[in-house]
Amino acid sequence: MLTKVGNASTQTAPRVSVVMGIYNCATTLPEAIESILQQSYDDWELLLCDDCSTDDTYSIAQEFAWKDSRIKLLRNTENMGYNIVLNRCIAAARGTYIAIMDSDDVSLSHRLAREAAFLDEHPQYALVGCAASFFDEQGDFGILRKKEVPRPKDFAYSIPHLHATCMIRRDALTAIGGYGSHPRMKRVEDYYMLARLYTAGYRGYNLQEVLYRICDNAASYKRRTWQNRMNEVYTFRAAHKLLRLPFYSRIALLRPILVGIMPNFVYHLLHRKVRLRQK
Repeated sequence: MLTKVGNASTQTAPRVSVVMGIYNCATTLPEAIESILQQSYDDWELLLCDDCSTDDTYSIAQEFAWKDSRIKLLRNTENMGYNIVLNRCIAAARGTYIAIMDSDDVSLSHRLAREAAFLDEHPQYALVGCAASFFDEQGDFGILRKKEVPRPKDFAYSIPHLHATCMIRRDALTAIGGYGSHPRMKRVEDYYMLARLYTAGYRGYNLQEVLYRICDNAASYKRRTWQNRMNEVYTFRAAHKLLRLPFYSRIALLRPILVGIMPNFVYHLLHRKVRLRQK
């Protein structure tokens, strides 16, 4: 079941709707929300959907919603998954653009301004992402920049946009049916959503400026379960078929399996080393 907190707003629709799924993130949520409140761009609303958290996540979100009318809070009465949560936020959004935001990350102060200006000035693109730095308890440890103008073939070996950094035209996102609801795509629904956008003829761009910080710590590794790795294999195969990628690109399906059998401490060391090399 789904519940909604608060009344529908009668204010003029904002240009940007920031959507954030929240679940058991009480320790990181305040900083994530504060990063939106501190944006240099102020024509936004923030939609939060709590996926039946068992910690103080909901009460923390509620306090922010009481203090700022631009923050809208939704709540699920049962855990339904990230894709369902995002779909619900998008359905309630009023903005022309949908900005993705994760509950343990940080948007730098000019993120919304830079991305909204880019979409305003470049109608040929349906979405824009940006470069991001990675951080853990010890601070920032690397930067990742994706290819400026990805093509469908770039889906072969990795996701061509850092999903949490993306701002997407709402009409494009709703045209493809949002994130879908397939249970086998849990935790990789972003990859398949982007693949469907590209299959439908939409294109994206990646700003090379660092406008976002991604939390990549021990808690992040714990979410990388064997089942989620198998979901990656299933989703990548479906996306490759959808995009009509060459058969030899299927070798990339081995990566989730290899990572899945790798001990967490080994993955952590290798992952951090790669990020440091990319900095």
